[in-house]
Amino acid sequence: MADCDLCGVAIPTVVPVQVFKPRFAHSYPHGMWQGLCEDCLNAAKESHDKQEESPSCGIAGKCDLCGGIERLHPVLISRPSFSKGADEDTVRLCKRCLDSVDKASDEWEKEKSESEHEHH
Repeated sequence: MADCDLCGVAIPTVVPVQVFKPRFAHSYPHGMWQGLCEDCLNAAKESHDKQEESPSCGIAGKCDLCGGIERLHPVLISRPSFSKGADEDTVRLCKRCLDSVDKASDEWEKEKSESEHEHH
């Protein structure tokens, strides 16, 4: 079992996303692997696509995925809740993390389609 690094849901398989964390730049110059559930991955990809269509400068703050002080863009996710089942929440990700999510999403979709072809 693994936990999604955005919403915290525990699932058997998370989607690996390579994220550059400024705090660990010397130890991991190519980035660190974070795991996202498919719902968070899709929400972040949607936010990335919206940002690409109509770029906004975002707001300044600390990215919820990499921890860098950057310009941030909102991502609407569903966080598990014991009382309600799920709560809508907004996390803020920087452009670099959104680009990493976009790349990981493309690779994940490609991998899923290849595995579907193998089973048929």
